[in-house]
Amino acid sequence: MSAWPHVPLDLQGHRGARGLAPESTIASFDAAIAHGVTGIEFDVRLTGDGEVVVWHDPTLEAAKCVFEGEDLTEALVADLTLAQLRSVDVGSRTLAAYPHQVAAPGSRILTLAELFDRYAAAHPTLWWTVEVKVDPTDPREVATREELTRRVIDAIKDAGVEGRSFVHSFDWAVLELARDIDQSLILSALMVPGMPVEDVRPWTGSLDPADFPDEVAAAAALGASVFSPYWTWCTPDNVARAHELGLAVLPWTVNEVADLEAMKAAGVDGLVTDYPDRWTAV
Repeated sequence: MSAWPHVPLDLQGHRGARGLAPESTIASFDAAIAHGVTGIEFDVRLTGDGEVVVWHDPTLEAAKCVFEGEDLTEALVADLTLAQLRSVDVGSRTLAAYPHQVAAPGSRILTLAELFDRYAAAHPTLWWTVEVKVDPTDPREVATREELTRRVIDAIKDAGVEGRSFVHSFDWAVLELARDIDQSLILSALMVPGMPVEDVRPWTGSLDPADFPDEVAAAAALGASVFSPYWTWCTPDNVARAHELGLAVLPWTVNEVADLEAMKAAGVDGLVTDYPDRWTAV
């Protein structure tokens, strides 16, 4: 089965193309598109003044940021205004873990609306995997879960990309909320398979993972269209099991050529990678 009828396998750039440019920047998204992705995966958070921004970390880290105004090292995104975030250069620093990153000085954190404004109409077949970042063990993040989810859905609809977007989250309560708001939304259930049930339980919304034979069955019961596990879960048998339950499979984060080849052979429906340029070697 496939949630992506226009492509046999959806090549998704992770935070744009994190292996090639600083994550979640215009340079990173441009690099992903230049290397032929058919989808883009990225994270969104809520600022202190209610804006949805494209950023993975809950805090601003010195390894990724140059603070041109006040020093906001380790400040919570949830405590900062959009104006404060705009004072931070998130493109000048590169990470040793990604030696092929090319700096993009002057890059700023984008809002979700800005991201869609820049790319959605210009790339009418590109899929959007919008990871809604909520930690269900953090009471502050739980308190703003509904506001963040509703604002994300509004942005998706305002951009006219609801038919080619996944609401994607480790926090399945986000997915249940999105389902209740609009049953036509396409849901993607993130999971780290193999975790103890007691550790998984806070992340599965109203579902108790102990009630199901495996994580895939729980995701199917949730009403997800996509199961998104860490890539090592994706054996041919596991992928076939997900397909039998009506779920497409979107593993993360697959970076080595041999692992990309293994995912293709396993029959996944898409994959998320920091290095979309490496797909040409598969």
